[in-house]
Amino acid sequence: MKVIRPLLTAVLVALAPLLPVGAAHAQQGVDNDSITLGHSGALTGPLAELNKEYLSGAMLHFDQLNARGGVNGRRIELITEDDAYNPDRAAANVRKLIEKDQVLALFACFGTGPSLKAIPVATAAKVPFFAPYTGADAVRSPGNPLVFHLRASYSQEIEKMVDHLANIGVKSIAVVHHADPFGQAGLEAATAALTRRGLPAPVVAPIASDGSNAAEAVGTVVAGNTAAVILVTAGNSSPAFMRALLETDYRPMLFGLSVISSRQLIRELGDKARGMVIAQVMPSPFRIDYPMVREYRQAADKAGQSYSYTALEGYLAARSFSEGLRRAGRELNRERLISALESLGDWDAGGLRLAFSARNRSGLNFVDLTVIGKGSFGN
Repeated sequence: MKVIRPLLTAVLVALAPLLPVGAAHAQQGVDNDSITLGHSGALTGPLAELNKEYLSGAMLHFDQLNARGGVNGRRIELITEDDAYNPDRAAANVRKLIEKDQVLALFACFGTGPSLKAIPVATAAKVPFFAPYTGADAVRSPGNPLVFHLRASYSQEIEKMVDHLANIGVKSIAVVHHADPFGQAGLEAATAALTRRGLPAPVVAPIASDGSNAAEAVGTVVAGNTAAVILVTAGNSSPAFMRALLETDYRPMLFGLSVISSRQLIRELGDKARGMVIAQVMPSPFRIDYPMVREYRQAADKAGQSYSYTALEGYLAARSFSEGLRRAGRELNRERLISALESLGDWDAGGLRLAFSARNRSGLNFVDLTVIGKGSFGN
């Protein structure tokens, strides 16, 4: 997926100070035939599968669009860099993408910790940062005019979980969380949601992102004997925790954030994943009443990809960003792109209406609770 720019581009970048003003577009990832975007994310490591799943959905739309001639006569190219979910590597990648690769914008960069390090780099260079794959409030507040969030926040997801649990009378809840900024964001959101309802503080169990200490985390929640467990986990830690839990007789209700891949859980755990409740920030990829979902399914079928919430989110991110590019017109630059993205508050993305505006950088507030059930295992 990584794009290698032609030698001519490198020569033009080196000669940029000598070129006339009309050639300045090359410095912003735009030439006569292409638009270049950049992505930093986990292509290796315990979270790689989740990032690749998200990118696979995005590339479905970009490939589909490019086959029709691109946007306003330009093909979209995406340069991807591996940061292995390391925040410092993410910052270095984004600096390289901006300074060397001269990307127009950063697209779908992956993870909370990496985004917290990468966004200041993009902001200093005045480069748009669209649809980062994180729902952490720390990435959203204070608002940054260059950062556009497509998905609902982790706080909104956890609020939905806790509200449901409180309504059915559950008062004792544990939180299993990664020991990193992503996990901390989820823990803080859960603690705040419980406090607002006058419920006890959660039993807290940190877990490594690779799940290497899953048995220890399970031991903590077993000792707490709570009725429900909220998993602020992603990638390999989620099935690792569930496998360790299945070695005990303890069977609490399990709730997970949208960044838990149900596809990965079902593949690794099979029928044992049944009953897991997962918050989703997209409609079901099996709900054909959404025009956007129908288009995604057609593209996935043509590419031979199985359906997933995560890939659907990537597809919608690419579709939304492409609409912004279309509205920005042929005389494309970063300023025009930002104005165009702000105008998407009047756009129906295929059953979901975005809420971007000059004052709002959160596109969607959609959150639904889903259950991995018997019908999930044949998909």
